[in-house]
Amino acid sequence: MPITVAQFSRAFYWLSVAITVYFIFFYIILYRTIIDKVSNYPSPTARGGFYSHASVGSLFFLSGLIQFNSTLRRKYKTLHKICGYFYFTMSILSMLSLIPILVGGAETGMSAWLVVILTGPLWLWANFLSYKAIINGDVTLHRRMNIRAFGFANSIIWMRPVVSILAAPWTVTSIDQVQPRIAEALKGGMWFTFLVGIMAVELFLYFEDNARAPLVTAAGIPFLTGQEKSMINLFDRNPFTPAQVSRVEMLNKSVLRVVFQLNGKAVITGPGEHISLRAKVNGKTTTRNYTPITTRSNMEAGLVELVIRLVPNGAMSSILQSSVTNDETKEPAVFEVSHCLEGFDYQANQHSLLLMAASGTGITPMINIARYILKNSADKTRIHLIFSFRNAEDTFLENVLQDLIQTCRSRFSYEIKYFLDGEVVTAESIRAIRSDKETCRILLSGPERFMVPLEARLVALDKTVPVFSFGISDR
Repeated sequence: MPITVAQFSRAFYWLSVAITVYFIFFYIILYRTIIDKVSNYPSPTARGGFYSHASVGSLFFLSGLIQFNSTLRRKYKTLHKICGYFYFTMSILSMLSLIPILVGGAETGMSAWLVVILTGPLWLWANFLSYKAIINGDVTLHRRMNIRAFGFANSIIWMRPVVSILAAPWTVTSIDQVQPRIAEALKGGMWFTFLVGIMAVELFLYFEDNARAPLVTAAGIPFLTGQEKSMINLFDRNPFTPAQVSRVEMLNKSVLRVVFQLNGKAVITGPGEHISLRAKVNGKTTTRNYTPITTRSNMEAGLVELVIRLVPNGAMSSILQSSVTNDETKEPAVFEVSHCLEGFDYQANQHSLLLMAASGTGITPMINIARYILKNSADKTRIHLIFSFRNAEDTFLENVLQDLIQTCRSRFSYEIKYFLDGEVVTAESIRAIRSDKETCRILLSGPERFMVPLEARLVALDKTVPVFSFGISDR
């Protein structure tokens, strides 16, 4: 079975956790500080710089590992936000703490000066772009720049074991204790490993862009055409495509359906994948992520169909509200759309039953996934959807659900529940749908107050049933 990008990403994350913990506690604390007593930095200035750099650098890496843990990020968003500010602060301090090391005499001499001068600003710039992106609501750019910056820093860790292995035959504690030519060769090997680490991160991002799983449609046609793949460029500075509002419709008093027509190229999304919508008004940029419910044929025609909950005083909501009312007193927004990854990792026939529970606009990834599964006649997975609203007046997209039933009545079913009628979606009610003989996976989507307690209860009832939670809101 081929390894997916998501599986590789998880494996690499836990490998990074193991190496980082080993590096901090065994190499930095036990070996360098306690056993070796920082003998490779004889100057008090360099030694002080080492202690400060090791301290803030360790905090940087540990907070970074927390940031990249998808489970913690999804369940504890406040922790993720606080940790993000701490992580960004530690990145600046760790860079500043290099100054006394360089002034006092770095172990690798002039090569350390060159690397810090040439690559240090790039690393700080990647961190800054990541911070700026999340402030603007651009989760895609935030994630990519964070991966670049953290991968950059991890390359420093990864090169240490390599140089230790290379220096092992000479049984030395410092590179400069061997012959000058050998020392220079070891330094070259160390920095070469550093560059390989940076290139590995770029290759991962490149292959992630090309591996929008799965890569074929139900009919076996490539999920991305050759033309679409050619548009995915490693050095593409602007992944956004200009878009114009083609159609706007209010589905209920607070939910909007908007269709965008893209100029130039199509955005093809896989099951559960989302897009970034960017709006520019009066020089201010607002970016939000949404899961489209566009059919495949409409995708190929350059359309993007979104269902969005309008949030009072929400930045994007206010912009879209102006599109509905045709408010000519306000400057019209300039819209752009970009493809995002981080979709739902789906494999055909992996489970006999897919149970979906959605509240409000949380229905969008469910429709996206259901359409994909039902088009594959070789996929026998049965889907049951529980769609919840506050009351009957809030109901929307039931016509789309009826279309899914017409696509394959034997494999798709749904039920609608209303909170005011006391039909609250519970873990017990979801679990009751599944027979003991069926292998099952549960998908949740909607506001946090709907998903978080429901997921916790489902896991408590049966830890063997995997639960996956979506959740993108206009905040």
